[in-house]
Amino acid sequence: MSLDEVNINSAIPTDRIRAVISQQEKAWNSGDIDAYMQGYWQSDNLRFMSNGKFSYGWDVILASYKKSYPDSARMGKLSFNVKEIKMLSNYAALVVGRWQLERTKDKPNGVFTLLIERIDDKWVITHDHSSD
Repeated sequence: MSLDEVNINSAIPTDRIRAVISQQEKAWNSGDIDAYMQGYWQSDNLRFMSNGKFSYGWDVILASYKKSYPDSARMGKLSFNVKEIKMLSNYAALVVGRWQLERTKDKPNGVFTLLIERIDDKWVITHDHSSD
């Protein structure tokens, strides 16, 4: 059993939450936006805020990612640095950290705040506020 499988099956919520973020990072760096999006709540109520804009709904956000990152060069290599996971309840956590993309021509980076909730025994991002 891999470390990721241990974390996914762990009873410790922060381990499971870190595993979601780690799996997103791996999916992105494999060029798989569909797999990356598995970390998000597949609902029309999913909220995403970035660059002063609000987006709602899993399908809308997936389409936006695919439009903004059409190939591996544009996607670059993503890394997350989780600074804090604050458990709000047994079913919700606030996660704050930094993100960075490494690409040939630039290295955009910024911060994020995530609300991650346990829905149907799966930890998923229900609200993402990311900025440069």
